Amino acid sequence: QAEYLDTIVNESERLTRLLNDILDFSKIEQGQRTYHPAPASLPETAQAAARAMEYPLKQQGFELNIQLDEGLPQVRVDRDAIEQAVLNLLSNAMKYSGDSRTIGLKVKREGDRAVIQVVDKGVGIDPEDQEHIFEDFYRVPTRENQSLPGTGLGLSLVSHIAKAHGGTVRVESAPGEGSTFSIILPLGSEP
Repeated sequence: QAEYLDTIVNESERLTRLLNDILDFSKIEQGQRTYHPAPASLPETAQAAARAMEYPLKQQGFELNIQLDEGLPQVRVDRDAIEQAVLNLLSNAMKYSGDSRTIGLKVKREGDRAVIQVVDKGVGIDPEDQEHIFEDFYRVPTRENQSLPGTGLGLSLVSHIAKAHGGTVRVESAPGEGSTFSIILPLGSEP
């Protein structure tokens, strides 16, 4: 019974995230998406996203390696939005990991910027597709992707959230070698 309850809760949370993605996309399209920035710890925000994904990761046999720079200063962000972006990246890493069962989550400082990274050792992305993956509804057109659930909105939302906070999203990937997605946020900035 406990296992069934865990599955129900996990699926409810997944559907809630999907619904929130669609609602947020709708607000973005109408120019009505608002953010509520406040000082927040990015390591704590990333840790909260990792906790939210703990059950699906465990259920699918994933190991999440977390490296957090606890000395990072607080950043003015909409914590819920940043957590949503990290959840989207973790969910994608799970979907596109192929046979690999290791995902990395890192929060670190690079000069005057904070970087949140999600790293997988999965299927990777062709260079010609990398320039399109942040577009609304874009999904890499492969036979394998057709069998995976998704709307093609996750990375678009991650990009929008990063830009709304004065930051960017970067991808480093090669087919068969996995992908590293980085949310790069300026330290000390106010969205």
